[in-house]
Amino acid sequence: MNSRISPYQEKTVTLLNEAQVEQLKEITTHLRQVRQEKSIRIEEIASQTLIRAGILQALEEERFEELPEPIFVQGFIRRYGDALGLDGNALSHALISNVVHQDSNNDHNDHKDSDNKPNTYIPLVVTYILLLVAASAGLLYILNPPQITSESLTPKVNGQQSMVTNQ
Repeated sequence: MNSRISPYQEKTVTLLNEAQVEQLKEITTHLRQVRQEKSIRIEEIASQTLIRAGILQALEEERFEELPEPIFVQGFIRRYGDALGLDGNALSHALISNVVHQDSNNDHNDHKDSDNKPNTYIPLVVTYILLLVAASAGLLYILNPPQITSESLTPKVNGQQSMVTNQ
């Protein structure tokens, strides 16, 4: 048994609370009992589910620190249960509902903290509309420049327009 825990494994252990660990223990104990009753070797389950035998052994021996994140464990439990002829979805749902419930509580607490801050932001739609109006006005000006008439080009002398003639 490896006594060193990598930072990744340490993070995985902290992702599960006590209730989740207890739920996972119950599920893996049940899976191990069913596998043993049916006299199926763990290697057979590994080849059928495409889950490494080491992961399955870690599940059965409750070495949860060696497992990846809970979402992956959910998939392992579902496939393991299906391979044993059990309802793998129900087993994995029992674990993930506990994980999701815990995560949603954490998210709810995070939202409480963020609600105390003033909510002063400009929606992205307003920015896009202003940008579109400015671009349209610029394009309109470029495509339709102000008309310059010959009257505006003739100089005025004493308040009257002078006549410019070509000779």
